[in-house]
Amino acid sequence: MITKLSHIIADFFIRQKVVPEEQREIYEYGFELSISSLIGILIVLTIGLVSGKFWESVVFYIVFCFTRLFTGGYHAPTHLICKITFAAALLVVLAVDWLLHGIEDYYWFVLHFYSLVIVCQFAPVENPNKELTKRQKVKCKVISIIEMAVWLAVMFLFRVLDSELDHIVALTLFCVSNLMLLGIHKERRKPR
Repeated sequence: MITKLSHIIADFFIRQKVVPEEQREIYEYGFELSISSLIGILIVLTIGLVSGKFWESVVFYIVFCFTRLFTGGYHAPTHLICKITFAAALLVVLAVDWLLHGIEDYYWFVLHFYSLVIVCQFAPVENPNKELTKRQKVKCKVISIIEMAVWLAVMFLFRVLDSELDHIVALTLFCVSNLMLLGIHKERRKPR
């Protein structure tokens, strides 16, 4: 559906002579990414408002999207499965946060450490549709590790401010790192 809608939008802009026909693929891909991102934001805002966990959902979105940019991980075969997986990840993070509400603070930092180990070991997990050069892989790994340090600082800041949003940061990173492992597993199972 997103691909079809992107094609329709590109057709419209080509007919209006806003973009040249030769660049159709580039614009269709850009529209696809934009529509997909918009749907992701709407999913987060809807779940956040309905669950009464608006800020938790916003923090999830920020941490998830910025981290996944450089770590990579599991890629769903269709936009629909991608959005279902994304919504499920948010719902699981919110549910686990609710279930583990009373645990000691240091457990959240243990989750962060687990995620850091996975990121250091495996980032970036390549998208099978877009191979990275050796230089891009090194850059993504370095940025991923720097991001993990930034998220740790953010977690400490939330603790200092007496906010439990550090739980969401830790759980989201845990989710991202496990999606990395799932992506690796999926690629290894593919017949060569």
